[in-house]
Amino acid sequence: MSALNTIRNRRFCGGFTMVELILVIVVAGILASVAAPRMLGRTGFDTRGFADQLAATVRFAQKLAVAQHTDVHVRLTASDVTLCYDAACATLAPGPGGEKPYTVNAPSGVAISPVTTLHFDAGGHPVNLAARLDIQVNGSGTHHVFVEQETGYVH
Repeated sequence: MSALNTIRNRRFCGGFTMVELILVIVVAGILASVAAPRMLGRTGFDTRGFADQLAATVRFAQKLAVAQHTDVHVRLTASDVTLCYDAACATLAPGPGGEKPYTVNAPSGVAISPVTTLHFDAGGHPVNLAARLDIQVNGSGTHHVFVEQETGYVH
C-alpha cells in the first residue's frame, strides 16, 4: 500500500528537477549571446533593406517613364534618392501613392555611391549610360544594385 501512496503523491508534486532548470538556463544563455548582437546591431539589416528599396525605386522610375511616356530622372545623392522629370529636379515626379516629391531617405549609417543622376527615356531605356551602372549601398557591408546599359534591367 505504501508504494501506491508514493505514486499518488508524485502526481501532485509535479515540477522540474534542478538539472532540467539549469539546462534550460544554459540553453537560454547561449541563444541570448548569439541573438543579442544581431538584434542590437541593425545596420546590416538596414543596409540590405535600403538596397532593396533603392532597386524598387529605380524600377518604379523606369515604369513611370514608360507609363507616362516621358523622361524620368533618378537623382542619387549620398543620403537619398529622388524622382524628377528633369535633370535639375525642378519638376518632381510622384511616387506610387501619388505623393510628391517622391524621395527615399537612407537610414542612419547607410550611404549611396556613386552620386549621379540616372535618366530613363520614354521607352524605359537608360540614356547616356556608358556601361552597367553599379549603385553601391554602403553600411554594414556593401550591397549592389545594378542597372543594365542596354535594357535598363534593374537587379
